[in-house]
Amino acid sequence: MKFVFAFALIIAALACINADCDPDGNGQPDCTGVTARTVYRNFWDPTRYWVCSSGQLSSENCPINTGFLTIGGCVDWSKWDWVAPCPAA
Repeated sequence: MKFVFAFALIIAALACINADCDPDGNGQPDCTGVTARTVYRNFWDPTRYWVCSSGQLSSENCPINTGFLTIGGCVDWSKWDWVAPCPAA
Protein backbone atom coordinates (compact mmCIF):
# COMPACT_ATOMS: atom_id res chain seq x y z
CA MET A 1 0.00 0.00 0.00
CA LYS A 2 2.85 2.41 0.83
CA PHE A 3 4.38 1.72 -2.57
CA VAL A 4 1.14 2.61 -4.38
CA PHE A 5 0.81 5.83 -2.39
CA ALA A 6 4.45 6.83 -3.09
CA PHE A 7 4.05 5.98 -6.77
CA ALA A 8 0.89 8.12 -6.99
CA LEU A 9 2.72 11.07 -5.42
CA ILE A 10 5.57 10.77 -7.91
CA ILE A 11 3.17 10.66 -10.87
CA ALA A 12 1.29 13.69 -9.53
CA ALA A 13 4.55 15.63 -9.12
CA LEU A 14 5.63 14.82 -12.67
CA ALA A 15 2.25 15.90 -14.02
CA CYS A 16 2.62 19.25 -12.26
CA ILE A 17 6.11 19.76 -13.67
CA ASN A 18 4.99 19.03 -17.24
CA ALA A 19 1.84 21.15 -16.84
CA ASP A 20 3.98 24.31 -16.92
CA CYS A 21 5.78 23.30 -20.11
CA ASP A 22 4.54 25.09 -23.24
CA PRO A 23 6.02 23.47 -26.37
CA ASP A 24 4.96 26.52 -28.41
CA GLY A 25 6.72 28.93 -26.03
CA ASN A 26 10.40 29.78 -25.93
CA GLY A 27 10.98 28.26 -22.49
CA GLN A 28 11.45 31.60 -20.71
CA PRO A 29 11.18 30.84 -16.99
CA ASP A 30 9.56 32.86 -14.25
CA CYS A 31 12.47 33.59 -11.91
CA THR A 32 10.29 34.66 -8.99
CA GLY A 33 11.63 32.99 -5.86
CA VAL A 34 14.70 31.49 -7.56
CA THR A 35 17.71 32.33 -5.41
CA ALA A 36 20.44 30.07 -6.81
CA ARG A 37 21.83 30.53 -10.33
CA THR A 38 19.78 28.22 -12.53
CA VAL A 39 19.96 27.74 -16.32
CA TYR A 40 17.08 26.82 -18.63
CA ARG A 41 16.90 25.86 -22.28
CA ASN A 42 15.66 28.37 -24.86
CA PHE A 43 13.23 26.31 -26.97
CA TRP A 44 13.51 28.57 -30.02
CA ASP A 45 17.26 29.19 -30.23
CA PRO A 46 19.74 26.40 -29.44
CA THR A 47 22.61 28.90 -29.26
CA ARG A 48 21.01 30.73 -26.30
CA TYR A 49 19.83 29.81 -22.81
CA TRP A 50 18.00 31.50 -19.93
CA VAL A 51 19.63 32.25 -16.57
CA CYS A 52 17.77 32.96 -13.33
CA SER A 53 19.94 34.46 -10.62
CA SER A 54 18.62 36.11 -7.45
CA GLY A 55 15.18 36.38 -9.04
CA GLN A 56 16.50 38.16 -12.16
CA LEU A 57 16.23 36.76 -15.71
CA SER A 58 18.86 37.10 -18.43
CA SER A 59 19.39 35.53 -21.83
CA GLU A 60 22.92 34.29 -22.53
CA ASN A 61 24.74 33.17 -25.68
CA CYS A 62 26.73 29.98 -26.05
CA PRO A 63 30.23 30.40 -27.49
CA ILE A 64 30.51 30.32 -31.30
CA ASN A 65 30.01 26.85 -32.84
CA THR A 66 28.23 25.44 -29.79
CA GLY A 67 24.63 24.71 -28.82
CA PHE A 68 22.97 24.47 -25.42
CA LEU A 69 22.03 21.12 -23.89
CA THR A 70 19.98 21.07 -20.70
CA ILE A 71 22.48 18.55 -19.34
CA GLY A 72 25.97 19.61 -20.27
CA GLY A 73 25.58 23.33 -20.95
CA CYS A 74 27.06 24.61 -24.22
CA VAL A 75 28.59 21.79 -26.26
CA ASP A 76 30.17 21.42 -29.69
CA TRP A 77 27.60 20.90 -32.46
CA SER A 78 28.94 17.38 -33.04
CA LYS A 79 27.71 16.49 -29.52
CA TRP A 80 24.48 18.52 -29.60
CA ASP A 81 21.19 16.72 -30.18
CA TRP A 82 17.68 18.14 -30.55
CA VAL A 83 15.31 17.11 -27.76
CA ALA A 84 11.58 17.83 -27.66
CA PRO A 85 10.90 20.90 -25.47
CA CYS A 86 8.42 19.15 -23.18
CA PRO A 87 8.81 15.54 -22.06
CA ALA A 88 6.03 13.27 -23.26
CA ALA A 89 3.40 12.75 -20.61
